[in-house]
Amino acid sequence: MTHPVSISDSMADADWDSLAHMLKSIKSGVDGDDAASKKLRAKLGMIRMLMYEEIRGWNGNNSMEMSYFIASFKTIRMMQRELDARGIKKSELLMFLKLLFYKFEKQKLKVKKPLATLAEFKKMKGVVENGRGPL
Repeated sequence: MTHPVSISDSMADADWDSLAHMLKSIKSGVDGDDAASKKLRAKLGMIRMLMYEEIRGWNGNNSMEMSYFIASFKTIRMMQRELDARGIKKSELLMFLKLLFYKFEKQKLKVKKPLATLAEFKKMKGVVENGRGPL
C-alpha cells in the first residue's frame, strides 16, 4: 500500500461524502462580533453549505459541471481577497477549499451550454494571461 505524498494527494483519494462532511466541520477563521465579521462569517457559512450540498452526493464518475468548476474558482479567489483585506492569513476553511479545488481540477468537465462556456473561457483566459493573481 502506498501512502499519499502530500495533503492534496490524500484529498484526491478521499471520497466526496467524506470531504463534504469535513467541509462542514472546518472553522472559518473569522473572529469578532462586529457587523463586518458577522457578515463575512455568514457569507462563508453560505458558501460552505452550498458546496456541501453540491459535493456530498457526487457519485464518483469523475466529472463535474464546467460552470460549477469556474464558480468555485471565482468564489475561492473572492474569499481570499476578503480575508486578506481583514488581515486573516490562516483560514482553515480557505486552505481546505483550495485543496478541494485541486481535486476539482482532476475531474472531467461537462458542459451544458457550449456558447456560454466559450465566453467564460475567454474571460478566464484574460485572468490567467494578465496575471490577475493565482488562487
